[in-house]
Amino acid sequence: MSSTTKPGGLSANDKIQRFAAPSRPLSPLPSHALFNDKTRCFVYGLQPRAVQGMLDFDFICKRKTPSVAGIIYTFGGQFVSKMYWGTSETLLPVYQEVPKAIAKHPDVDTVVNFASSRSVYSSTMELMEFPQVKTIAIIAEGVPERRAREIAHKAAKKGITIIGPATVGGIKPGCFKIGNTGGMMDNIVASKLYRKGSVGYVSKSGGMSNELNNIISNNTDGVYEGVAIGGDRYPGTTFIDHLLRYQADPECKVLVLLGEVGGVEEYKVIKAVEEGVITKPIVAWAIGTCASMFKTEVQFGHAGAFANSTLETAKTKNEKMKEAGFHVPDTFEDMPNVLKQVYDKLLVKEYVKAKFPSSKLLDYALAVESVTTSKKDNLILNVDGCIAVCFVDLVRNCGAFSAEEAEDYLKMGVLNGLFVLGRSIGLIAHYLDQKRLRTGLYRHPWDDITYILPQLGGGAPGAEGRVEVQM
Repeated sequence: MSSTTKPGGLSANDKIQRFAAPSRPLSPLPSHALFNDKTRCFVYGLQPRAVQGMLDFDFICKRKTPSVAGIIYTFGGQFVSKMYWGTSETLLPVYQEVPKAIAKHPDVDTVVNFASSRSVYSSTMELMEFPQVKTIAIIAEGVPERRAREIAHKAAKKGITIIGPATVGGIKPGCFKIGNTGGMMDNIVASKLYRKGSVGYVSKSGGMSNELNNIISNNTDGVYEGVAIGGDRYPGTTFIDHLLRYQADPECKVLVLLGEVGGVEEYKVIKAVEEGVITKPIVAWAIGTCASMFKTEVQFGHAGAFANSTLETAKTKNEKMKEAGFHVPDTFEDMPNVLKQVYDKLLVKEYVKAKFPSSKLLDYALAVESVTTSKKDNLILNVDGCIAVCFVDLVRNCGAFSAEEAEDYLKMGVLNGLFVLGRSIGLIAHYLDQKRLRTGLYRHPWDDITYILPQLGGGAPGAEGRVEVQM
């Protein structure tokens, strides 16, 4: 019996899944795309946990081939590393030399570089010498600033996208994830990162990008793509680089920007919005508003999270973004609500544009909104108002009514019935829930519903606190 054959005629090789490497490069991606469901990469450095996380992500996304083609580990000889592919196993080649790895895998265009802050410069410079490499993620934190700027300069000349340094990476749901992006598998499933949505985000912080995954998945149809540019002072790519990609991608509908105190990269995005280069709705927030509460300047966790001028403070950034027409919440805790409002309104608008015979009144309402928001940012067309004007468009143009009948029904207030119906359903549900929980009807305390009568406003001394309860 062969040494690899087990009792019952089963071989140890039967559980190993093998994937043939393409003999030629894959078709080039559109200029606005970094990844798709065929993207293949090398992981530079021996990081079995990160590699296994990437393979698990690939498997639940139902990719045909693993996103990791091989591992580059310069401190050991060439061998294979056994990983899991679902319930099966697969063998990943480990290369000691970059040229040999590149020659074996012409389909690889991305490298996830886990080299240390001391060695990442030389390894990244070597990787950029190979034309097939288009994207490099640098995970290490604390890369010397001069080295980081040299990497960014060379990458710009060669047309290579650098994500990082000091980043967790990025993710394109249903397609590809960099290293440990998205966290553990339970978090990936909870945030619905196994299939794409329509919201593209960019942040500095890798940890906060996980929170964005959660917020976006709970308030929209999910993440389309997300990138953490890194917390060091000189990232290889900035907010504007990725937001311009999202702007050019027709499948990305809403943009989210999560900046922070320090640096001026947010102002490049503000300029792009003011000049009409970016037209998609942006929900934005700069973290670090509490810095103004301290008497001295505060250095937060990231190397770049330090304000050297008023322009770099989070408070000023939020004010300027709001003035430029961004959807900026009052606090970070309000971000989910603002994002949901923006997404719901966009959903209604796009459906009406695609399905309704006419959207004249909606177009007019949106034009009015563009004027009112230029005067005061909270004078918006909310979701209820958007739905109302859409129904007016429908009644007038669906063909079921003459023009006179449509106007007659509108004057009768027929559409108000839709809103009354919705609120009635809510009240009935509230009543039934109280019955289910065996709780009585809640009544406000009397002093919670009192108010000062107008005639008492300027009364005799001592009358200022008098109130009257209307029964």
